[in-house]
Amino acid sequence: MQRVRTHYRATHRPERSGSVTLEFILVFPIIFIASLAIAEFAFLSLMIEGASTALHEGTREGAEAYPVVFPLDVVGVDDDISDKIVEVINNHLNVYNLEVADPPNGFPDTSKQNATVIIQRWEGGVPMTITRPSGSGQTCIPAGPAPAADEIVVTLCFEIVNSIDPDGIDGPVPDWLATFGFTLAGTRFEMTTRQSLE
Repeated sequence: MQRVRTHYRATHRPERSGSVTLEFILVFPIIFIASLAIAEFAFLSLMIEGASTALHEGTREGAEAYPVVFPLDVVGVDDDISDKIVEVINNHLNVYNLEVADPPNGFPDTSKQNATVIIQRWEGGVPMTITRPSGSGQTCIPAGPAPAADEIVVTLCFEIVNSIDPDGIDGPVPDWLATFGFTLAGTRFEMTTRQSLE
């Protein structure tokens, strides 16, 4: 009786290992796609958090009390409030392969994904709107009402996946799931913040 049991177990082991291999082959694509999705959405959430921080810090920089003679916008390198805002935003966005490229004002266009900043503030009793870079192809629409006389409003927008490189390798978020029918191409980050002048 003991021999029959041993023979029965020995005969069925190879069949079980074959079924494990088959199960792995069937389940691996699902695990692989799920892993890609987790990684892609981790990149997305990190980028959204970083861009939000960049925008808040840039708005805070614009709300600081500058001397009355310090202008809101003048063409040239590091000579106005808008330059200070863009500099702070770029310092935060560089980690995510993003930049506000504005060569006339000292921010060269490198190979990073470009972003657009719109700054709204009263200057000399007149509401002003500055877009950096000027003539940007991106259309950002600031959310909410226009700023009050004692406020600054800053809007940041950019494409989540690099339009030049659809694989997203050079952009803030890779588009790894596009192969499987889910793409972030064409989606944009747009956020507006406002702060009272200090």
